[in-house]
Order: sequence, then structure tokens, then C-alpha cells
Amino acid sequence: MSEAGHDPNYFPVHRSEALTDGIFAVAMTLLVIELKLPDAQAIHSSDDLIDALAGLVPKAIAWLISFFVLAFFWAGHHRAFGYVRKADAKLVWLNLAQLAAVSLMPFSCALIGEKGGLLPAQVVYSSNMALLAVLALLISRHIQRHPALTPTPMPLARYKGARMRIVGLIVISIVAVVIAWFVPWPGGGNMAFMLMAVINPVSRALERRELEGVRAAEVTAGSP
Repeated sequence: MSEAGHDPNYFPVHRSEALTDGIFAVAMTLLVIELKLPDAQAIHSSDDLIDALAGLVPKAIAWLISFFVLAFFWAGHHRAFGYVRKADAKLVWLNLAQLAAVSLMPFSCALIGEKGGLLPAQVVYSSNMALLAVLALLISRHIQRHPALTPTPMPLARYKGARMRIVGLIVISIVAVVIAWFVPWPGGGNMAFMLMAVINPVSRALERRELEGVRAAEVTAGSP
């Protein structure tokens, strides 16, 4: 039995990882449910079908963004928990809180897909994104600040890189609401989330550079 199993103050981490994988998988699958054509009786020609497909574009954009944002959070969770050997109560509850936000994503995605031209829909969707990000940041910070949970402590550079990506998503969520305020067309605010394509590689490059600097300093310090 693992060390976590002998200590009532800690939980086996594999249970949290299994639950996380399952909820992410279900949520990411449910996102696509809203992508459905209208009643077949309303489609009588190629033009009708094209019009119906065009009407699905806002929902398709919401699905695509939501899927890849959830994938982003799943990958970040995977990397963070790669350092964890055992979980304390706070980490377990932070993880459960994030999973609650994950389970809400299909509803938020359906709302923004159906009513994307209305500001409240964008507020709900962006708030869901921001909540996911805040909880991901709290999880990473807890792991980085509690090396007793890990066989190998999370390097500060890893945490800084994750923090940059997560804070970037929080800022983007706010920008999405601002865009939706001034550009009230379906899915307009969601275009802000495309900025993740810039923030992600930049943060990873800075993270690698800092890690290389730390390794170089360690080698220099260890030299005779």
C-alpha cells in the first residue's frame, strides 16, 4: 500500500487523477451535443442544407474554443499532478472545485452558441473560463509551495510558465466580455480566446529559457 494510504492526512493521488480524466472526457464529449441540424423536414434542398450549416457556425466556434480550452486545462493538470506523490485535503478540494467548473462548460458552451449575441451569455461563458483558470492557478501554486506532496518539487520556472498562461487566459476572458459589449454579434467576444495561440508558445519559450538558466547555474556551481 502507498504511503498516502497509511497516512490519514493524505489521499492517494491516482483517485483524483482518475476522476479528473473521467470528468474532462465527459465534458469534452458533451460539448458537441449542440451541433445538430434542425428538423430534417425543414431541409428540402442543397440551399436549405447550406443555410442550416451556416447557422451552426457560432455553435461550432464555441465548441472548438471550448474543446481546446478544456484540453489546455487537462494538459496543465496532467503536468502539475506529474509532480504529486500524495494529495492533502486542500489539493483534493481545489481539484474538485475545478472539476465543478469543468462540468459547467457544456452548459456555458451551449449558452454562448445559442445566444452569443447577448452580453449576459458572454459574461457567463467568460466567467466559467476565468473560474477554471483561477482554480488551475491555485492548484499549481499549492503544489509548488508544498514540496512534501512531491518526490521532486515543481521548479519555480515551471510554475511561472503555468502562471503566465493561466493569468493570460483570465485577462482574455475579461477582454472577451469587453469585445462582446462593443461588438454584439454572435461569437464576437470569443475571438479573444484565439490569443491563447500567442500566449502559450511565448510562455513556454520563457519557461524553457529560465529552466536552462537554472541548469547552467547548477552546473557552474558544481564545477571545481
